[in-house]
Amino acid sequence: MTKAHEEVEADYVIVGGGSAGCVLANRLSEDPANTVVLVEAGGEARAFVAQIPAGYARLVGNKRFDWLYGAEPDPTTGGRVQYWSAGRLLGGGSSINGQVYIRGTAADYDHWRDQGAMGWSYKDVLPYLRQIENWSGEPDPARGNSGPIGATLMREHHPSSHVFLNACRDMGLPTIYDYNRGQLEGAYLTQVSQRDGWRCSAEKGYLRPARSRPNLQVLTDSHADRIETENGRAIAVLVTRGDRTIRVKAHREVIVSAGTLGSPALLLRSGIGTAAAMRDAGISPVHDLAGVGRNFQEHPTVGIHKFVNISTLSSAVSPIDVMGYALKFLFKRSGPLTASIVHAMGLARTREGLEEPDIQLAFVPLSFDIQPDGRILMPKQPALNITASICHPKSRGVVTLKPDGSPRIRHRFYDDPGDMETLIGGAKFIERLFATPSFLRIVTGPRIPDATPSTDAAWEAYIRATSGIAYHPVGTCKMGTDSEAVVDPSLKVIGMAGLRVADASIMPRIISVNTNATAMMIGEKAADLIRAG
Repeated sequence: MTKAHEEVEADYVIVGGGSAGCVLANRLSEDPANTVVLVEAGGEARAFVAQIPAGYARLVGNKRFDWLYGAEPDPTTGGRVQYWSAGRLLGGGSSINGQVYIRGTAADYDHWRDQGAMGWSYKDVLPYLRQIENWSGEPDPARGNSGPIGATLMREHHPSSHVFLNACRDMGLPTIYDYNRGQLEGAYLTQVSQRDGWRCSAEKGYLRPARSRPNLQVLTDSHADRIETENGRAIAVLVTRGDRTIRVKAHREVIVSAGTLGSPALLLRSGIGTAAAMRDAGISPVHDLAGVGRNFQEHPTVGIHKFVNISTLSSAVSPIDVMGYALKFLFKRSGPLTASIVHAMGLARTREGLEEPDIQLAFVPLSFDIQPDGRILMPKQPALNITASICHPKSRGVVTLKPDGSPRIRHRFYDDPGDMETLIGGAKFIERLFATPSFLRIVTGPRIPDATPSTDAAWEAYIRATSGIAYHPVGTCKMGTDSEAVVDPSLKVIGMAGLRVADASIMPRIISVNTNATAMMIGEKAADLIRAG
């Protein structure tokens, strides 16, 4: 049966309605003279579970809302497979994540500039970071107070969060009230992207208010098959929507915002990349660009779980508890249903002599088990955990294509021995935290691992067997000027006309912390770059 064909046209065609894509759709359609089409492979984001902050527990791993990209086995972790969650709905990751709101350090962005991304230093991006947010805490020149995304301290932190802060002070890490003012080395209660106790995603903050504009069209459940090019210029996007093929013509530009895994895959399906990366999928090369899909980075993460003598969110799950949580949310917009999984965080150095912190700590007042298929199960026991993630891993992965055109993900997390050394140092740091007087008052014994490793070799074995990811993939369409750069500092695809990439894939180096606020910042700055021509 032949598919029906349809033609749509606009000045700007945005592929991907995630964190950056929603920002772009809003900002580019602000000018009524511009026509904009947003193409999103997933669905709408209006489901009730996507509005409740704690809904991430039912969204991540749910194939209705999560792409669950599976990688190839990693020989550096014993052949285990990692599953990258990615939002399969408008808002992308911002619609399913834990809503941790954190910007990154000044040094993170200055490093981009030093790698050739001129115009992307901390001083350059700070106005866009401010532009995103409506900060509800104490005013500060570094914070924005009129942006579309609610930024606030979590409404209710578990009491054990303060034990974590006290333990960090015991270890020499100061408690910081507002880490998004620029000082992140220390420990702090988590800020979240919420508004009035509800999730505030990029879909809610940016896209939803713009959808009434007659110059903006949103196509959901629409898979971008490839970008059509002519004489070195992107001219259209070919889209499959149900049994229809839609050709979305771009009068000015195609902007790829399909995410760190989706964006390089779309470029490769369109013949943009290396011939070797396209050969297996039978793609005819259009433009040789070596960096497409390379420079893939993620935050490797190790967790340590302890049994405790106080109630935690994994033990207080009786029907009465759950009913109480529902009532608190219904009548007060408070309680665990408004919480992120991460109640407190910190940045620290595992050893002296480092130029910047090398681990991010995350305090989680519950315990869980990750199944081989990526699902997360929570035992009903009083336990909690602390994780350490490598701020700036040195190992790199690559995204190419499977024969069906979907992303083929390869990553060897511990190719660089320095990454294993850092994560061993992070695990030992956590154990020292748990050994402080603050934690000794409540910790009753180990849960995972069931006995504390006594040697570096034992820690290495534990990390290879259990470490995971932070769901912060970046870097596969690197911004810069070197041989692996895919886009220049104006986000134009090098060697192509009418084509840009604007999402987390353009980061030259992963920032120290969670990446969602930065992805939205990229959307904001990209809109200005596009308007400038």
